[in-house]
Amino acid sequence: MNMQGLHYDLNSLFPKEVDFLEEEEICLKDYEYLKRLYPKEVRLMTSVMEEYLDRYEYEGSPMYAQYPDAVTIYRIANEIYKMLSYKGSDKEMAQLKNMLQVMVCHEMYVRRRRHDKFCRKFYNQMR
Repeated sequence: MNMQGLHYDLNSLFPKEVDFLEEEEICLKDYEYLKRLYPKEVRLMTSVMEEYLDRYEYEGSPMYAQYPDAVTIYRIANEIYKMLSYKGSDKEMAQLKNMLQVMVCHEMYVRRRRHDKFCRKFYNQMR
């Protein structure tokens, strides 16, 4: 049987897998857009927090530990709080510290997921 005349378009049969970097870029743009909707004061805190957490973007960082400990989260939030040097009542300062801890946990989650996806993608490509 002569197979020369048969041509299968495999791209139409199997949809192309979304490129990892393209998918990550779309998610990052969405995330950045939503952060621009934060109130002005929170955007400032977010900016300071992100800059501070950039220091933890290395292999073996406590940010990438399987179970980051509460003391590390508290210490990071407290350092960011000191950098912001807000003034207010004790109750307001306690609320601000609590909010910073939540923000640090959230940002660490986002970075850990991105790190895991990146490592998993390139680990699988090397196999």
